[in-house]
Amino acid sequence: MPGAGLVAVHSASSQPPSSFASQTDYRLAAQDTVEVSVFQVPSLNRTAQVDGSGRIALPLIGAVTAAGRTTRELEADIAAKLGAKYVQSPQVSVSVKDAVGQRVTVDGAVKKPGVYAAKGETSLLQVIALAGGLDEVGDSDSITLFRVANQQRTASQHSLSAIRAGRVADPPVYGGDTIVIGESAARNAWKMVKDIAPIGGAARAFVP
Repeated sequence: MPGAGLVAVHSASSQPPSSFASQTDYRLAAQDTVEVSVFQVPSLNRTAQVDGSGRIALPLIGAVTAAGRTTRELEADIAAKLGAKYVQSPQVSVSVKDAVGQRVTVDGAVKKPGVYAAKGETSLLQVIALAGGLDEVGDSDSITLFRVANQQRTASQHSLSAIRAGRVADPPVYGGDTIVIGESAARNAWKMVKDIAPIGGAARAFVP
């Protein structure tokens, strides 16, 4: 049974979160790092991290709200503030240098569990490959993709065997997703047999 607030989705495809529909639609979050540049005014160029209150600190204009905004919206706000008092017709450019919200977590029976960047179009197979692939007890038919979209958490089940065979599409993966690879009971049992066999052989060698 899914836990409270968790909606189980059993189809092989899931809708992307609205904030990750495309790179230009990405909305900044706390701890993201952005590059801000002002054309022909290099002294105003900055690399800034969005703080816990969702703002970045810039020369002349001070704190500017960044969290929840796209880079284009942030550009317009910075330009308006600079143009009001300091720079005539400023041309401001904002780019994302490091986005916490674009990271994907891979956990479970993979060789290298961890957090990986989901830049551009990234698929489930690609992310699992980044994590080194399944380990010796990984179950290719037990892949769960967790996602938060529209303030609701969903879980969808996927099969790498079906994807590799072309029976279903390789689903896209977006920043903020979590992928959990389950363990195969049969592979676990076989691993235990292999681990125990050398010990048993060594014990028999000492039997008179």
